[in-house]
Amino acid sequence: MDKQLLREFFFEEQEKGRLDFNSDPEYTDLLRRSVALFSDGDLPNPVFDLMELTNSLSFAHGLKLGLNLNQWARP
Repeated sequence: MDKQLLREFFFEEQEKGRLDFNSDPEYTDLLRRSVALFSDGDLPNPVFDLMELTNSLSFAHGLKLGLNLNQWARP
């Protein structure tokens, strides 16, 4: 799958509410603690970009795993 297409799918899933990181208490707690490390209370762009990239990579890995499991489970 094309990287750009996968990235668009990742954002679409977020926008439609099917992928909601903020509903996970552990995620929100870690985000709150991470933001508190910076005096202005905001993540610097490189840190935000890194988080966005790692979330996207995790999504892609999960999607690939799900597709492979689907194929494996077919009779």
